[in-house]
Amino acid sequence: MKQTIFILLAGALLTTALYSCKKGDTGPAGPPGPQGPPGTPNVIYGEWFTPNPYIKDTIFGIWGFNYNKAVASITQSVLDSGAVLVYGKLLGYNPAVWPANRVSQLPISITYKQSGNTNEDTWSGLASPGNLRIRFVNDHNEYNVIATQHQFRYIIIPGGKKDGVRMAQRSYEEICRTYGIPE
Repeated sequence: MKQTIFILLAGALLTTALYSCKKGDTGPAGPPGPQGPPGTPNVIYGEWFTPNPYIKDTIFGIWGFNYNKAVASITQSVLDSGAVLVYGKLLGYNPAVWPANRVSQLPISITYKQSGNTNEDTWSGLASPGNLRIRFVNDHNEYNVIATQHQFRYIIIPGGKKDGVRMAQRSYEEICRTYGIPE
């Protein structure tokens, strides 16, 4: 009987010792988990693409050229809480206006002189569920057609990534390094 009481008392003391941690106490660290691949597996990126054909439209008297690319990974959830970054290599311009190796996030506005007039071209990337639209406008309606050498790509950072929207403010090169994306 004494032995049974001793075992119960020892068990009670052990249980009390094990569960007496106060809130905020940290237990011992567990073993490290497996190392994943570089980058973030939920980040999605497309290869560089060249829009063709562009569709010409007129909105409020301003000509525009549009190209729609189906991108199933652009979901409403991504649009609500993530980021869709669109980049351009504007290879159809004279390198004095836009260097061939330059990559920038859309929207891109380029101001230049042509035939004595100052022109402004604007490129934008508009994301909607399942679609990415590349849009070009010139402030003087100078063009009936546009060069087809320009290239674009998208990077989708899904919601839940605490830095998704903040990453949109970083350079293309920083984004690629951070997420392990080939340039």
